[in-house]
Amino acid sequence: MGQSSKTISRFIKTTLKTAWYNRQKLMRLKQLENTRLKFKKLSGKIQIDETFIKEINKGNFKHKTDPRRIHLDPFATNTKCCIQMAVDNNNNIYVKSTNTKRLQKQWVIENMNKELINQNSIITSDMQKLYFLVAKQTNSTLCVTKTTINPEASYRNLNKISKLQSSLKEALIHYHGLGFTNIKNYLNLWKWKYQYKGLTPNQQTAVLYFNV
Repeated sequence: MGQSSKTISRFIKTTLKTAWYNRQKLMRLKQLENTRLKFKKLSGKIQIDETFIKEINKGNFKHKTDPRRIHLDPFATNTKCCIQMAVDNNNNIYVKSTNTKRLQKQWVIENMNKELINQNSIITSDMQKLYFLVAKQTNSTLCVTKTTINPEASYRNLNKISKLQSSLKEALIHYHGLGFTNIKNYLNLWKWKYQYKGLTPNQQTAVLYFNV
């Protein structure tokens, strides 16, 4: 229902820490995956874009061996995380965190290849140069649109992916303390809720716990 850990902890009369950890356990549960609609390879007309979400990294990571320091400015406590997103005309959704401040070549090569996208598809994207690599890897046709010159045409060509990005950011705005270690869990929860967005919270609960 988009409630914060503090609100949940007061409602069920437990500590804030317990409420937060229970949420992470729920989002990692196999049950969440089992009730999710089966993912199929993207095919046909595909829209691809990246978006950025704000990370609130608790602490200042003074220890030199802390893995969270890798992608961060050593003096910064807030940064942004790049999220790869794609959707086809059958509404198959792909979303993944790269845990970096910008889209990088290695993530495109590893994630957006023939395992994700069927060959001979039609890919629509913005002017991000790395998406030419996606088209090359999958033998697909790439249609690019420049957002600064014609915003209306750009939105028309990337309307599905734009709506997904808006939905994701609206969902994540309720949560605080997002970090590299748990962003994947929140993406899992958002994708699950998006697939069942027409259901009431009680109906979503029935799907989750009783698989109906």
